[in-house]
Amino acid sequence: MLREERIPLHADKFFVEGHPRVSLYAYIAPLCIICYCLNMNKRIFISISLPKNIQDKLVSYQEEISRSFTNFNDFCPVKWTKKHNLHITLFFVGYVELDDLVNVFEIVENIAKNHERFKIDLKDISYGPKEKSPKMVWVSGEISPELGELQAELEKELLDVRKPDNSFTPHITLGRIVQWQFNKIELEERPDIFKDIDLSFPVDSIEIMESEGAHYTVLKSISLK
Repeated sequence: MLREERIPLHADKFFVEGHPRVSLYAYIAPLCIICYCLNMNKRIFISISLPKNIQDKLVSYQEEISRSFTNFNDFCPVKWTKKHNLHITLFFVGYVELDDLVNVFEIVENIAKNHERFKIDLKDISYGPKEKSPKMVWVSGEISPELGELQAELEKELLDVRKPDNSFTPHITLGRIVQWQFNKIELEERPDIFKDIDLSFPVDSIEIMESEGAHYTVLKSISLK
């Protein structure tokens, strides 16, 4: 009668095939540390959310522009922003450790309580940021005194977190241009998408957002006074 022999499952008994002297943990541990460190950081930006009626109208513009491309070609070289992700970025903070995130919350809360609610006017749709070599289709907005002062204070107080690369231009990214597809279209065949628009909405709060690829999550919504 054969006796079943159990082998204790100790971590140091697992080896990678072909490398009998190297523990499997020697390979797994560094990966675990990397994953842990990445999870400790969040990619943060401060934004203004859009009301549903504005989102719906912008989606209709996306569809209109998409048709203008496919009238000449079999494809549209724009990757459109999903409706729930449409927003105006006030300040891109960058990667923030969890321990520092509370500090970002406090800074933004202190700024928000000193700023009145205001209105944003959206004025046109165009290629951007440079018409001759565009990277996106966007909606440009007017810089009101209230918006300018709010953005400037956020930039000033959050400089220690990340220094901004460019001057502030209020805009909503409708879609990002797929360069290799866009470049296949002859210059004279590229549709003229410029459009004057007249949309406005009230801003009652600002949002601290986390960016995970193309997915955005509201970490905290902070009301203006």
